[in-house]
Amino acid sequence: MNHEMRVFPENFEKIRLGQKCREYRLYDEKRRKIMPGDTITFYNTKTKESVIVLVESLHIYKNFEECYQEFWEEDFANRGKTLEQIVLDTYQNWWSKDKEEEYGCVVIEIKLI
Repeated sequence: MNHEMRVFPENFEKIRLGQKCREYRLYDEKRRKIMPGDTITFYNTKTKESVIVLVESLHIYKNFEECYQEFWEEDFANRGKTLEQIVLDTYQNWWSKDKEEEYGCVVIEIKLI
């Protein structure tokens, strides 16, 4: 099954180049349909370009702090921010704490195809 998601240009470019192997999302109804072996078409929010990836695995967490901590070294340590700052950025810019408590979050491991 193919799923569709939008990503900002910076993340789109990393996905397109095979440099981004994990996508962090709210584990809402849309993401609950995703299974390993499915594909995701990511669309650049600015240019509408697309790229297709294979879903390799899913990791489900009750909150973003847990999932960020799990992949801290690989995905976040070089950003010059603390775990607490990145979690706060998530609440301020992406998803509310209420939505996180309602749905939890998912880390989708992806591979460019």
